[in-house]
Amino acid sequence: MTGKPKGFASAEAAVALDWADPSELPIEEVRDVFLTLSKALRAYQLYDPNNPVYKRFVANLRESLERVWGVRDRLQILVEEDRLTWMGEEVYKNATRADSLAFMFYRDGIRDISFEKGIHDQEIEGLLDALNRTRNARGDGEDLVTMIWDLHMEHFSYSAVDVGDGGDGVGFPSSGTLGTGSAVDAKRVLQAEVAEADEGGDEEEATPRAPTAPRPNAVATEDFNPTLYALDPEDRTYLQAELAKELARDVRDEVLNALFDRLEEQNRPVRQREILEILCNLVPNFLSRGALLAAARVAEEVCALREKPGALAPDAERLAEGLMENLSSPEAVQELIRAMEDGSLAPDQGELAALIRSLRPGALTSLLKGAEETRDKVVREVLGHAIEGIARANPALVVGLLGSDDPSIACGAVRLAGRMKIAEAAAPLARLLDRGARPVRRAIVETAVEAPSPVLAGALRRLLRDGDRELRVAAARALGATKHAAAAEDFRAVLEEKQFEEADVTEKVAFFEAYGLLAGDAAVPLLGKILNGRGFLGRREPAEMRAGAALGLGKVNTASAREALEKSVSDDDPVVRSAVGRARRGAEGTVG
Repeated sequence: MTGKPKGFASAEAAVALDWADPSELPIEEVRDVFLTLSKALRAYQLYDPNNPVYKRFVANLRESLERVWGVRDRLQILVEEDRLTWMGEEVYKNATRADSLAFMFYRDGIRDISFEKGIHDQEIEGLLDALNRTRNARGDGEDLVTMIWDLHMEHFSYSAVDVGDGGDGVGFPSSGTLGTGSAVDAKRVLQAEVAEADEGGDEEEATPRAPTAPRPNAVATEDFNPTLYALDPEDRTYLQAELAKELARDVRDEVLNALFDRLEEQNRPVRQREILEILCNLVPNFLSRGALLAAARVAEEVCALREKPGALAPDAERLAEGLMENLSSPEAVQELIRAMEDGSLAPDQGELAALIRSLRPGALTSLLKGAEETRDKVVREVLGHAIEGIARANPALVVGLLGSDDPSIACGAVRLAGRMKIAEAAAPLARLLDRGARPVRRAIVETAVEAPSPVLAGALRRLLRDGDRELRVAAARALGATKHAAAAEDFRAVLEEKQFEEADVTEKVAFFEAYGLLAGDAAVPLLGKILNGRGFLGRREPAEMRAGAALGLGKVNTASAREALEKSVSDDDPVVRSAVGRARRGAEGTVG
């Protein structure tokens, strides 16, 4: 060692001061510090550093320490193999080494740790990172002493012994900062350091130590003959197959199965509450990682258990209610849709449908709004199919949402009712088509083909004279596609009106074709007259009207209709001639 550790000169005095009056700090508050530290370490393993859940655990640890600083400026803890003690009282114990904070420190030689007032979040998170790394170490990485030393923390100190020789005796102090109030082992280390410094000084420090002689009864690798323990080829093949099977096993599903099995134990209310607390933390983690099936399974199991009378204790029931409320909340649904839009979540359609089916019916409102307002066509399609799962179980809810004041929700409900062919939706859709908001009316017309009904067809017939040109065209196409023959007379009346000549080409084509489809052979006299007839002075109808009539005759596709088309095959007007050609080709294709 080339220098004296921090607090070296006054270590004895500091120890005496620190242990002077145990009544200054309640034992329970100290225990709470290490209970919270253990939970924060578990959260560090489960969540990203920016996750709100992880941040909350760090804040809880800081608050636990703040309660300590209210009565003391320093908290010094002795480290034993399976427990931590303060003032002779046990403040933490865990016999399971893999999860034990005490063993993590003890294994790497740390025998004394101290927290000082002023420790901040950066130092706390650095300590959590070091503990997590040493827990996952496989024996070939840095030890905890080195990791903490590299952090250069001002408000956390420790005392350590050298365990490199395999023993547990006191050795040289670590290169980390020694606390000013060391434990018993640490004091012996300081005394040994004092004696060494007094006898040899700096010159003796510069002299290399002689190699340590091997300990008696030590076991060396050279003592073993590996051939005695070699596996047969068949054994190796078997073990490799079992290892591959183990690595491919879905551990998450098996862990969830174990939790669900124990959650059903009605006589263990404390365990039920603990398991539901775990599940409440797991579901947001599953969603952030895109594990929608796992999140859906948790929700389905919890819902199924809640349906069994008395299956959950009151505390557990409240937690289950909170889990489903959070999962079905508008905020959660919006976050899910945003994750799909920005590409951070690319769910399978089946996985998303499984999750949505487990949501509460009230989530349908937020889902419809999100699907309607998203600009991503893929997201809209995936959401549309997934939403049907929850809608099929609640068709009355879909009908009720048709009258929503929010146009996005109403339009989404209209399209959903059309895809699901909900018969009860016909009357509300007809009323909305007469006096609803324009986006809703357009959505109804677009989906009218999917759920045809006489009531809705009557509203579409009234729409043929609506002031909105797009609605008139869409209504004409919908009536033609649904073969609502009763509307033929409405189309004939519109076609015979003089002002119809002022309609644009798209509207003319839509009306003529729909009339041909609905009236059939009865449409030939009017359509033939418009295509081939002449007025008193030999004048013909405008070219666009004649072209529309030709396309209408093509939809009729009877012998008389084809005969009328033949008369204008060589018409002088190229627009009419082209329309006749298209009509004939369409008719021939239909006949063939």
